[in-house]
Amino acid sequence: MSTEPTLKLFHCLPVPNGDINDVHELQPIRMAILHNVILRGFNSMLYYSGEVTTGAKKYTSFLNYCDAVCHHSNEETMLFPWLETKLGEGAMGSNLEDHNKFRVPLATFEELLANLRSGKTAWNLETFRKSVYELVEALRPHLQEEIESLRPEKLRDYIPADEFKQKEKEDEEVLKKKISMTTSMPLLYVNGDGVNGA
Repeated sequence: MSTEPTLKLFHCLPVPNGDINDVHELQPIRMAILHNVILRGFNSMLYYSGEVTTGAKKYTSFLNYCDAVCHHSNEETMLFPWLETKLGEGAMGSNLEDHNKFRVPLATFEELLANLRSGKTAWNLETFRKSVYELVEALRPHLQEEIESLRPEKLRDYIPADEFKQKEKEDEEVLKKKISMTTSMPLLYVNGDGVNGA
């Protein structure tokens, strides 16, 4: 009889319908796809955590992968503040406030990773999975609500398509400098969704 705890994985978010060639309709579609990359990343962490062996090279690689999954702040630092200037003060406030709801579980998980990496904390499957579950259970509702806040009708009312496209070009240049070919790109590739375009 197995003593391993029952593995619970998280469902991906539905990807909204729309035209990806329409910059306004693209926003919630892309956000859902990227959020699903994050959810699949957490699911893979949960799944493969059962195969972790401390001291092996795989262990360090696994912890590096966990670090890569956890770090996403571009929307918080680039997109939301800009949208707030276009949609009106407080328009994106609930999204920014929601980020605060999962900061504690995120900080707890990041601390666990740091302690595992340094050897301060010994590997414990149950502790690891509990920390992931607490984080994702706080994070997932926020990921869904964020998509809802990017309704194309609302964006279209306040932001002309040409202005949005210009913002996207500017953000693309910033992201090119930030994205790592050894962490960001493999994470997107491994956890992406070929059907929906990521």
